[in-house]
Amino acid sequence: MAFNKLLSFQLEYAPQYHLTKYVSARTGLQLVHIDHKSSPLVQGYFAVGTECPNDSGVPHTLEHLIFMGSKEHPYKGLLDTVGNLCMSSTNAWTATDQTVYTLTSAGWKGFSKLLPSYLNHILFPTLTDEACTTEVYHVDPEDFSDKGVVFSEMEAIESQSWFVTMLEKQRLMFPEGSGYRSETGGLTNNLRTLTNDEIKKFHKEMYSSDNLCLIICGNVPQSELLDIMENWDSTLPEKDNSTKKRPFLDTPESQIPSSRNEIIESTVEFPELDESQSEILFSWIGEPYLSYTTDLAVSMLLDYFTESALAPFTKQLVEISDPLANSTDYWTDDYMRTIINLGIHGVPTEKMEQTKAKVMEILATHEIDMARIKQVVDNGKWEYILRCEKNGDSVLSQAVITDFLYGDLHGSSLEASVKSLSDFNELSKWTSEQWSSLIKKIFIDNKPIIVLGKPSSELYESIDKEKEKLLRERKEQYGEHGLSKLRETLDQAQTHNNTPIPESLLEAFILENPEKTVDFISTVSITVCDDTKHKNEADPLTRSILNSKPENFPLFLHLGHFPSQFIELHCLLNSTCIKDTTLLPYYHVFTELFSMPMKGENNEIVIPYEEVVSKLKSETVDSQISLGLNATCPELIDLRIRCKSDDYSKAVNWIKHCLFDMIFDEKRVSVLVENYLNSIVELKREGDVMLESLTCRNIYSTRSMKKSVDPLYVESILEDVLNDIEDGKFQEKVLPRLETMRIQLREHFNKFHILIFGDVSKIQSEVYKPWESLIANLDAAPQSYKVKTPPVPRLLSSVSPLCKKPSERAYIITAPASESSYMNVITPVPFNLNYNDPEYAAVLLASEYLQCVEGPFWKGIRGSGLAYGANMVKMTEINSWGFNIYRGTDIVKCYQAGKQIVEGYATGVAQFQPNLMQGAVNSIINRLATIENGYFAASISKYVDDFLLARGPNFNKMILERLADVSIKELQHVMQKYFVNLFDSDKSVVFICCHPSKVEAVQEFLEEQGFTVDIEELEDEEQDEDEDDEGNSD
Repeated sequence: MAFNKLLSFQLEYAPQYHLTKYVSARTGLQLVHIDHKSSPLVQGYFAVGTECPNDSGVPHTLEHLIFMGSKEHPYKGLLDTVGNLCMSSTNAWTATDQTVYTLTSAGWKGFSKLLPSYLNHILFPTLTDEACTTEVYHVDPEDFSDKGVVFSEMEAIESQSWFVTMLEKQRLMFPEGSGYRSETGGLTNNLRTLTNDEIKKFHKEMYSSDNLCLIICGNVPQSELLDIMENWDSTLPEKDNSTKKRPFLDTPESQIPSSRNEIIESTVEFPELDESQSEILFSWIGEPYLSYTTDLAVSMLLDYFTESALAPFTKQLVEISDPLANSTDYWTDDYMRTIINLGIHGVPTEKMEQTKAKVMEILATHEIDMARIKQVVDNGKWEYILRCEKNGDSVLSQAVITDFLYGDLHGSSLEASVKSLSDFNELSKWTSEQWSSLIKKIFIDNKPIIVLGKPSSELYESIDKEKEKLLRERKEQYGEHGLSKLRETLDQAQTHNNTPIPESLLEAFILENPEKTVDFISTVSITVCDDTKHKNEADPLTRSILNSKPENFPLFLHLGHFPSQFIELHCLLNSTCIKDTTLLPYYHVFTELFSMPMKGENNEIVIPYEEVVSKLKSETVDSQISLGLNATCPELIDLRIRCKSDDYSKAVNWIKHCLFDMIFDEKRVSVLVENYLNSIVELKREGDVMLESLTCRNIYSTRSMKKSVDPLYVESILEDVLNDIEDGKFQEKVLPRLETMRIQLREHFNKFHILIFGDVSKIQSEVYKPWESLIANLDAAPQSYKVKTPPVPRLLSSVSPLCKKPSERAYIITAPASESSYMNVITPVPFNLNYNDPEYAAVLLASEYLQCVEGPFWKGIRGSGLAYGANMVKMTEINSWGFNIYRGTDIVKCYQAGKQIVEGYATGVAQFQPNLMQGAVNSIINRLATIENGYFAASISKYVDDFLLARGPNFNKMILERLADVSIKELQHVMQKYFVNLFDSDKSVVFICCHPSKVEAVQEFLEEQGFTVDIEELEDEEQDEDEDDEGNSD
């Protein structure tokens, strides 16, 4: 047997997972199988330790080139094309110390078919000059601008505040020559000069079987897995493990000292016209990888200092009358020693020194609250267990990757790191002295790197000038002859890269009856309601729950039953019950109900918010108020609480507390509103967020939560609320509106959707009793009252006239901090909420055909370096469909390319390929499996289909059958009938977010296409939005 079993164990806290680790005696290849049956997906993580001592971007560019063909299959996009056929999706990431390739498949059949070819791409790629030209970097012969998929990706983030501060931190923390110091993504200046020979050299040095760990998760036959791996391993050259050199661990320049003895501080600037808010990054050297308990203790301390309204940083920096920051968070770089990062965001620029000093003061003087730190540790433990239940593949694979890089070679460190929760249990017994000693050791005696990130309008303007200068110089440098040479090189590269994949090769990856190879998760649904068909009374548990319902129980309950240690509660409130739409922006206060003071027993006392939050933390695992159930039906307000099964009754009480007992305290409301307003500055720096805002404010009416809670829409409204509070009008003007909103949400209890997900057998005897307290406070139900399925507010009822009839309008919003452009183009596709419409399957498949990996958009837009992503957007709930560009480098060319592609298929100039059609169908199957990845997700998806979207319990089966029958003629028909309208100004509306320097050219193009263009300049704080514009009318 080629693979030796090093260890095999079951997780004590999540027994559904069993880990087995093997190593090849011949090649040193490591294989870890995380066996479980709690998901229809099989997921692979193929990790390579990658150490690079410079900012060339070699690790990242190599990651992209791996997908451009292998020596066995030298065809660009083969992995992704056959991935579609195998119901699989591929992806990858490059971090400072690792490059990881992922394979996610709906079922084992597709995964096993694709696995050997994928691994050959990793170890035996073609790495052609032509692939490097298009994928990494080239000069556009049309306008001399920088292009290339990798270049565009890095250009989009290189000037963002988080990137600038993190890069400076790496420079200050690590010495020259250390791989930890480098920007492995590649700085744009270096990407311009990077050669393919450098990439090949790096692959030769780093990519070998003894520096590769394969982690395969899911319901996988172990014998079949080992057979496939042994066959592949036998094709690899043998390795002498006695001379093995591990990245980082065996590199002298990359060693990390145990601590720092002096503070090093630096100020860096990032380009931004709005200079009001800055950020501060603190970084410390932490514990070595093998110090599991102490390392966990540091994370728990950081939770203690940053998480929840009780956290010292929150109480002393954020939620104060004159805030020193908008938010705080932490993250760790899990290297041979953990690097601890503390981010202080939304710092008023003029208060940076004060904020920095306050952070250090808090760390130096704070006395640990022992009751709270014990609670933080307990919450941390249960949150970790819940994450494992919901997404164990991701959680556990990351632990395996870190151990592969820094653990021992025999596997014992892996078992020590994940098998049990003994480290949590040990921390629960720590004394005050131990916690105080750890704070002193890590955060006081050990000195931090401090990076102050400041926005600079001057830098913003100078970067623009530098780009203009670069383009002028290029025009002079290349001339007509150079231009011709650029075009020739690019054309040759594209021709070479687009060599067709032989049909015979594709056919080898086709699955028979693909939908039958996936084991979708099954859960039991129990609906306590008089008018529903969605219940199986032959099931003993269902019968027991229904028979035990108290007489005249007035609430609609839906229970999803499956194995779990947790209960997840949702109380969905209908926002259309709020009659006055001017109250809807107060949602931003309503979402903070879990951190308000509360009435005590018999309303005699007021419990301070600190005690409320502490009690909530002790009785639940987490809680949240948001829109929609997993983003579906956003006109519903979701009160969600997760708890241990034993705490079900206590968790239910929090629903009642939110609806009746929480007090809208003037000081808390003021602080929280100011905090939200401050956060909008950072939102304005995100181009994709601003595109969403621009779109929502124009295609929805104020009846919709999508518009009425939008950050730019509510900004002036909440500023008025804050002014009213400061003017002493809280009781008179603000509180009555908050209470009216809450009263109207709770008084129509027949519209509550109450959902209970988890192991219902554990709460079987007490399903109903905890709700008595809430029922007692609601209006009494009539004697003959029958519980019916609650209504569901659909987005279609709250769209604007522009959405109903889009025509000749285009909207541009500028985002000075975003180098990339973003676009939505929307046109009507009126299914009128009927997912059984005869054309729905064809429209769905046509969309997937256009956008799937290695499909027309992928090749014509992403592959040409025009954008990082190009997709169709399903907007069935508002009778619309969309075309979206994410991180575009040239938004005009993206529009033109999209138009040319769609019109080509509509007119028959471009031919539909049967294999790509099958791949598109299989991509949809993969997406369905991904949506139902885990018991909680499957149970929620079932409720969405049965009740919220009314698609029926067999929707997935039905749609897959219809997709299989869609013909080429039907695809061409929907292209002609619907999709060409996206690029017809008489039948569409365009939304674009771009850098101010690009506005003029984009506006000119759109006007040439027949659009009237409205421009919204973000940096103009005085600009008032005209809500009476055609696109904003209700």
